[in-house]
Amino acid sequence: MRRAHALALASGLVAAAAGWLTARPPQPLRVVERGLEDQLVRLRGRRAGPQAVVLIAIDDSTLQQGAWFADQPQGAAAIPPWAEGLSTLPWPRARYGDLLDRLGEASPAAVAINVVFEGRSGEGDADDQALAAAIRRRGGQVVLAAEVMEVRDTSYVGLSMAPPADPLRLAAGPDAIGITNTLPGGHGEAHPHPRTYSERVLALVGASPQKPLSEAVLERSGRRSRQDDAQRQLSFYGPEGSFERIPAWEVLDPERWRNHPKRSLIRDAVVLVGPVGAQGGAGTATPFGSLSGLEMLATATANSLQGDGLRSWPERPLQRGLLAMLPLLLVGGLAVVRGGVSWRLGLVGTALALQLGVAWFSFDRLAVWLPLLVPGSALVLLGVLYGGDAYLAEEGERRRLRRTFERYVAPSVVAEILSDPAEAEGILRGRQLPVTVLFSDLKGFTQLTKARSSRGQIELHVRQLNRYLGEMVEVINAHGGTVDKFIGDAVMAVFGSPIGRGPEAEATAAVRCAVAMRRALQRLNGAWRAEELEPLDSGIGLASGEVIVGQIGSPRRMEFTVIGDKVNLASRMEGLTRTAGAPLLFDAATAELVQAVLPVQALGEQAVKGMGALPVFTLSSLPQS
Repeated sequence: MRRAHALALASGLVAAAAGWLTARPPQPLRVVERGLEDQLVRLRGRRAGPQAVVLIAIDDSTLQQGAWFADQPQGAAAIPPWAEGLSTLPWPRARYGDLLDRLGEASPAAVAINVVFEGRSGEGDADDQALAAAIRRRGGQVVLAAEVMEVRDTSYVGLSMAPPADPLRLAAGPDAIGITNTLPGGHGEAHPHPRTYSERVLALVGASPQKPLSEAVLERSGRRSRQDDAQRQLSFYGPEGSFERIPAWEVLDPERWRNHPKRSLIRDAVVLVGPVGAQGGAGTATPFGSLSGLEMLATATANSLQGDGLRSWPERPLQRGLLAMLPLLLVGGLAVVRGGVSWRLGLVGTALALQLGVAWFSFDRLAVWLPLLVPGSALVLLGVLYGGDAYLAEEGERRRLRRTFERYVAPSVVAEILSDPAEAEGILRGRQLPVTVLFSDLKGFTQLTKARSSRGQIELHVRQLNRYLGEMVEVINAHGGTVDKFIGDAVMAVFGSPIGRGPEAEATAAVRCAVAMRRALQRLNGAWRAEELEPLDSGIGLASGEVIVGQIGSPRRMEFTVIGDKVNLASRMEGLTRTAGAPLLFDAATAELVQAVLPVQALGEQAVKGMGALPVFTLSSLPQS
């Protein structure tokens, strides 16, 4: 009961710790949990981005195309207007105007340019006017990028907006500006949706909220987000290039664009324009590697469009902690109600499998991130706890069984018994086994006890008896027998309990042991005569058959012993040695078991007290040991 209470307390402490760590995870734990989420994202693999989002990439091939035209020798054909200034960034703003015009031919729903056109163009006002005119021709379909910047000087620290140049902002119209700022992920933090920047950072400093570029372009396309963007994390679709992508130069080249195989993808699509690759900056680290700013913008736009951004649930720390504790408390309660390591480990395994399955389903199908790392680890810890408890309990039981059996049998036999603790426990509870019982008693020892007591030689008497009994125990152990008990100067031994070698082998060993006990007594008598001590004589009786073996007694005093008719018969056989003229007698069952290997001699029927006339046997000669 104490062990069960301790186990319940330990389970409760594990559940409480898991709840606390889930509700208030320290920074190192957040890093590990984010790593686990990234592993699940990679395990899920690449997903197809929505076809309604198409990228026009200012990539290396576009820059190389511009460089090819710029490197033509003098006298070659003139550089086409659409290719002027393509070889390096920043581009002339008129090229973006050309892109808008070409894209307009394919009827997109809206176009967002992921480039901040801050201040006047370096190419002059005409460059700004060319882009502004193209924006107006698109009739409210174009969204431009702005950036919130941190301003620091000796007297002021704050945020400042870097909007597009006035001609461009006025041409785009109201609500056609979206900020490109995002909160960084990593170091234990998820990649939040760009909307989070406005909700957290701008609101924190009291600035007016600003739409992210992804939200602004969706609104211009006539679409709305299908999720609460401020509460979502980015759910990545794959590595760079997971969205439909067209190099910008293939759109700018009129001839190529006219028959382009992907032109039809632009119709009614949300088109995102911007630099990628080396020209797009170092990129953002994600589970699929580094992604360009344009790919990140496409991910945020697609998540809003499909409503599949990741959401942590429950959102409140207390609720997350309680959810993490629920399976642990359930497992802990059921483990206490019903014992057994198989049941407990089965509970842990089932709960862990269910938790992993539910977490994966929620993540893959519902875009919901449930607490997994801490409660999963806590379930594993419960498994270790239950396994360790079972190990300690088994070791304790083995020690108890060892202490019990070592009082009765040789250490080698104990080791063999303990190889199967369940079988050992069954032996202690009671079994019926075929055995040979041996009784040995000293003749005339009662009279010798009285004589020595009267002479004050009690210590001498006890010392001689203990020497005799010690020698007999050694002989019995050497022949594989088990000393059952001492009854004064009598010794009772059992062959075949608690484990046996077969009835014939046990009976043979018992008879050979009786012969060896007689010879050992002869050697002792020789020594005692030299010490001028009275010699001793013994009678030995044996009987074979089924007996009940087990631990018998009261809770205060238990003994591992055997009971049954054969025990009484062995005692009667020993008693007959005083009148039959033979120091060693055994019953018919023993004679039948040993007659093939030992010289058995029948002595006829003898009257056995309480049992009538029974055939009695001895050995015609003593075999060599």
